[in-house]
Amino acid sequence: AFDMVHDPLVALETLISLGFERVLTSGCDSSALEGLSLIKRLAEQVMSPARCVTLGLFPPGGGITERNLQRILEGSTASEFHCSARSARDSGMKFRNPNVAMGASFSAPEYSIKVADVAKVRTLNAIAKNIL
Repeated sequence: AFDMVHDPLVALETLISLGFERVLTSGCDSSALEGLSLIKRLAEQVMSPARCVTLGLFPPGGGITERNLQRILEGSTASEFHCSARSARDSGMKFRNPNVAMGASFSAPEYSIKVADVAKVRTLNAIAKNIL
């Protein structure tokens, strides 16, 4: 919901006044990488020397992968991150109608499911441990 606000800097102040300790954000953009400059700006707003606020964690989330995590963590000053770390696998559905694609012209997502991928989680954690 935070990424849909009109003015994120003002919204941040509202969250601080309400006692929030964390804000999960993609920097009000389609991915954390694209919103990186705002994520950094929000962190700077909270961590300014003039204030003592407990809300200091801006876990970036949205489009985080093994390919961009290092850049996002280094560019955002974040000490946490959020991602799905998912992979697609076959759904195991037995009957498959070859005449119908539910909105997908090149693939049939109704015959696959997204699941957490342990290998991706391990890789992402290793990247984060190397940076944090």
